[in-house]
Amino acid sequence: MWEVRQPTFDVGDTFDECTGLIRNRDLRGRMAGIRQDILDLSDDYDSLAEDGEMHLISSHTSGVGNVEGKDLIKNYTLRMARKGVPARAIYDALMILPKNNRCPYCNFGSIESLDHILPKAVYPEFSVKPMNLVGCCDRCNKKKDDAFPTCSDDGFLHPYFEHVNHVTWLVADIERTTPAAATFRVGAPNLDSDLLARVEKQFAHLELDRVYSDAAAEEIADIEDALIEVFDAGGEAAVSAHLSTQCRSRRRANLNSWRAALYDALAQSDWYCRGGFRTE
Repeated sequence: MWEVRQPTFDVGDTFDECTGLIRNRDLRGRMAGIRQDILDLSDDYDSLAEDGEMHLISSHTSGVGNVEGKDLIKNYTLRMARKGVPARAIYDALMILPKNNRCPYCNFGSIESLDHILPKAVYPEFSVKPMNLVGCCDRCNKKKDDAFPTCSDDGFLHPYFEHVNHVTWLVADIERTTPAAATFRVGAPNLDSDLLARVEKQFAHLELDRVYSDAAAEEIADIEDALIEVFDAGGEAAVSAHLSTQCRSRRRANLNSWRAALYDALAQSDWYCRGGFRTE
């Protein structure tokens, strides 16, 4: 749900890097024979992804032309992801595109692997398409698995094409417990209904509420002593102002970071600012 700068690698060059390693002359020839088909399918992919219509991209699970799907997948597993092969340089370059080494699906985990945005098991024709590969954390990669869009309000957002961070959609709510706790949800009335539905589904699929709530618990514990000092110096208003400053700083860096949502909710909680931050 957090955008990533688009890669500039040419689809045809990437395909050639991979197929050039095929030792079987017959298979290598058949791969060369479907090269234009792969390029045409790639163009269709880009056009539909640009329009937010990923669900309309056709899948070729069984293969393209006279090349089976399993052989197209091997272009990735054997000729791109494997260390030491020429196309591994493209793999490594894609891994470092996400900003601050943060997973674009959750904006929490570190980049640990490449994910096929449209899964290679269902769309083997895009196995080595750079625009279909994005660095992500292992947790999201496993959670996402082979999920793919089936309708306009379904599927993960495309990190290279679909941007939703022009509005604030991540919201936190403060629980009056000791210690205080935070829960997270999606709330973005200004987003298109289909886009909002997809944000909500991705949020639920990846169980981001639990991820952020666990992280928030640690953050809340870490700031207790600092807030006691702020309160002793200026009372409730000073605590609210301090938390608002923390929120603004984080919003400037990332409008929908979980920390920005947390500090916004804490600053707006009269109960928390009056002393709800205390555990003793």
